[in-house]
Amino acid sequence: MGKPDGNQLNRGARTYLAHAVKAATHPVRRDILKCLKKGPQSTVDLEEELSESRYNLYHHLDVLSQAGLVKESASKSGGKTRHFALKEPKRPELAVLLFDERELTNDPKGKELLLKAIEKLEGKPIPHRDKVVSAEIQLRYPWSK
Repeated sequence: MGKPDGNQLNRGARTYLAHAVKAATHPVRRDILKCLKKGPQSTVDLEEELSESRYNLYHHLDVLSQAGLVKESASKSGGKTRHFALKEPKRPELAVLLFDERELTNDPKGKELLLKAIEKLEGKPIPHRDKVVSAEIQLRYPWSK
């Protein structure tokens, strides 16, 4: 039997990555993740900030939790309100950075820096760079289990 190629070796990582990206790219879940970047939030806070029903939030928070992107955190008040935070492992296996059209449009200098860095790493120009409306960057880490 020959040496496994990268596709065979990383099948679990690819499956996790596909699941995490699918979970994170839904518009409501992206907004939830952006809110949680500021720090842990209660479902009441998220409901108010995102104008989503609590039922809808619980559904999306459950999807994000199953994808390993968020975790339920302890309530400081001890009440029934649920609190959530981004899950930030000490030794992540991978990270996915997603930039949508709104983020790239709101920060044209940042978009230009990002595209220049990609072109530098690629060693060639990005085709139709003026038409780029979103970017997805995957970072993989070599930690052994």
